[in-house]
Amino acid sequence: MSQPNKLTQRRRGAKNKCLGAFAPLREIFFVLFTTVVLTQTSGCRSHGWLRRSGGDPPPIAFSALPSPTEAVSAVNANTARVASLQTQGATISIPGAPSIGADIAIERPRRLRMRAKTQLLGPELDLGSNEELFWLWAARMPDASVFYARHDQFATSKARQMLAIEPAWLIEALGLVEIDPASVLEGPFSDGGDRIKLRTTLTNGGGQYTRLLILHKHYAWVLEQHVYDEGGQLIASARNSGHEYYTIDGVSLPKRIAVEVPQSMLKLQLDIDRWSINQALIEGAATFELPRAQLSTHAFVDMADPSFVPPGGNQAPQPTTPRSPPQARAEQPRRRGFSLR
Repeated sequence: MSQPNKLTQRRRGAKNKCLGAFAPLREIFFVLFTTVVLTQTSGCRSHGWLRRSGGDPPPIAFSALPSPTEAVSAVNANTARVASLQTQGATISIPGAPSIGADIAIERPRRLRMRAKTQLLGPELDLGSNEELFWLWAARMPDASVFYARHDQFATSKARQMLAIEPAWLIEALGLVEIDPASVLEGPFSDGGDRIKLRTTLTNGGGQYTRLLILHKHYAWVLEQHVYDEGGQLIASARNSGHEYYTIDGVSLPKRIAVEVPQSMLKLQLDIDRWSINQALIEGAATFELPRAQLSTHAFVDMADPSFVPPGGNQAPQPTTPRSPPQARAEQPRRRGFSLR
């Protein structure tokens, strides 16, 4: 057999030298791949964000039609695992208008903050609640004031003419429902398919309501809830879908929430990309403070003030602020965009 000539040897040498130059790169990719595989299979929590949601199926809560005690316990257990929620990847959409980005933060049981804005026009919505009071501001409202009221004054105030239910109810609308075992009126009973019904009483803002809950018959997800006043009139509904199980936290949460408040002609949809569960809030406790500094160019109107008249009434509301005089209200240009009505 003939020996390779010098030209062939030089070519083979150059090829081996070239492959040798890429060897460290192959090793780097191998190490990276091995690290990812080991991280995902070893349960290492330092990279928990890689597998915090999606992947593991939710646990079965019911194998048969549950008793009232079993249904209440399953719903409450899911809620109890959540102390706080936050997301900066939400969108809000209403019929006839484009969707806008939103930030949502929650600390159970009463702390809520929802802010929406557009890149072009800036802030459009600020809705919040803390232990003392709640507030609502929307740039597209006829009167772009910051409307607020104390929780303990809501039930007997004219605020109920403007808001059929407190904004803090949105915490439950997101699926974080708490049920008093003594509040169960009837059910659970089958509603066909994968749904079961449970009817309870509900106390909100000092008012007494009836609540119809639609639960998933296996996973105990809150698929729908409908709140009725003393006269049986529907005042608020929430429909949840796209539930995702967060394995590390042991919590199921919806990714789409459709809210409707007929009396206020409010209909909106929230879409959540990803929830951050039980993590430190980005802005800390200041998240849930009445935004006097951020909205200082707007009037602050106490809806529990006896002289308050909801927007559209004949008497102009008297601007006030809790504990301090209001800032002078600047005239705001009317712009097309997000509206609550």
